[in-house]
Amino acid sequence: MLPTWYNNYKNLIETSINNYLEKYFKDEKNCWLNEIKEAVFYSMNWWKKIRSILALEFFLIFSWKNFEEIKETDKITKLCIALEIFHSYSLIHDDLPAIDNDTLRRWQETVWKKFWEDTWVFVWDFLNSLAFEVLSETKNSELIKLFWKTAWIKWMIWWQVLDIFYEKNSDKLNLENLEEVHNKKTWELIKFSILWWIILWKKYYQDEKFFPEEEKFLENFKKFWENIWLAFQVKDDLLDVEWTKEETWKSVWWENWEEIEKKWFVYFLWINEAKKYLKQKISESMEIIWDLGSEKLEFIVEYIWSRKK
Repeated sequence: MLPTWYNNYKNLIETSINNYLEKYFKDEKNCWLNEIKEAVFYSMNWWKKIRSILALEFFLIFSWKNFEEIKETDKITKLCIALEIFHSYSLIHDDLPAIDNDTLRRWQETVWKKFWEDTWVFVWDFLNSLAFEVLSETKNSELIKLFWKTAWIKWMIWWQVLDIFYEKNSDKLNLENLEEVHNKKTWELIKFSILWWIILWKKYYQDEKFFPEEEKFLENFKKFWENIWLAFQVKDDLLDVEWTKEETWKSVWWENWEEIEKKWFVYFLWINEAKKYLKQKISESMEIIWDLGSEKLEFIVEYIWSRKK
């Protein structure tokens, strides 16, 4: 069971997303929008919101604000909305038959599987554009530029091209390259979740004594965002080979071990070594965030290790 604080963060983010989306579909006379509206809300409902919760917690740590002070109109809330909208968009893309061909997420049909092709294409386009529109409300061009480079160029394009390259050239894939693939897949957006506040912080707090030395901070936390999302991916692989579809609420491949994809960590490490690798990444992540004294960040790291979904 998730702790109260996590549910509070999640509820704020989900409520803010739903309120923001409702303004695009408030005219009920436009009945031709009904299926698009259903698909948009359907695509946004399932996720754990880890990226935006991570962003929110880092903001609270370094701004010395309390969660109760956060409003839907705040820049941090806008950023959380944009993160989740873009993440949802990316999952639709990731699940497509031409990419991963996934039909199940969170025990429900994926968007492409549930809706007509024209519907999920329109939803895909809508969410992509909307993420940047929401972020533009922060009125910070540097932040928008970072999001663009992170979300689109380095994540949705470079990683996807690299992933498909190794599917076609599996003989060139090894453990080191696999880490690179998943760093591009998950690392960049998480990196944004952790570091975005530096941009806003510098804008409002010009006195350097309020701001940690940037290079030192980046170096210290580089391993954190690398480790935490490599750990997330290894855990995903282990769930796929050790747990059932009913337990994980998603498609798994443990019944067809001989068909295991070479791009999986368990392909290179096997189960026992993959578990050791996961434990190492979790331990290193904990060491990095220890000085921040945030039980919430520690919970997120522990949750990645122990989750079953």
